[in-house]
Amino acid sequence: MKTVLEEILLTMEKSDPDIEASALVRNDGLIMAVALPEGIDKTLVAAMTAAVLNIGSRALEELKRGSLKELFVRGENGLICLMKATEDSVLSTIVRSDANVGLVLVEMRKAVQEISQVLT
Repeated sequence: MKTVLEEILLTMEKSDPDIEASALVRNDGLIMAVALPEGIDKTLVAAMTAAVLNIGSRALEELKRGSLKELFVRGENGLICLMKATEDSVLSTIVRSDANVGLVLVEMRKAVQEISQVLT
């Protein structure tokens, strides 16, 4: 049975096919919910999400740019997009390289709003 959080992730992915996978991860790297295809290690996704979140947050803090809201890592084969979901969690998506990032952000923001309602 899928949890409410997993359903939110799946709905987001269905709304934008450029989002290939997603996870809701606590800041410490523990998995809250995932919607990952076969072959993607959820533990690795969670650990990498927490590591990138930590580095991004620290850089913003050191450079006096405020708290992290969104973070993008673009590679040759796609992007990893992170968005703060709650005070102690982050939404992570794996996105196609040719994606319309603006539309991806719209869907991520909708999902974050729903996640916040569920968790508060």
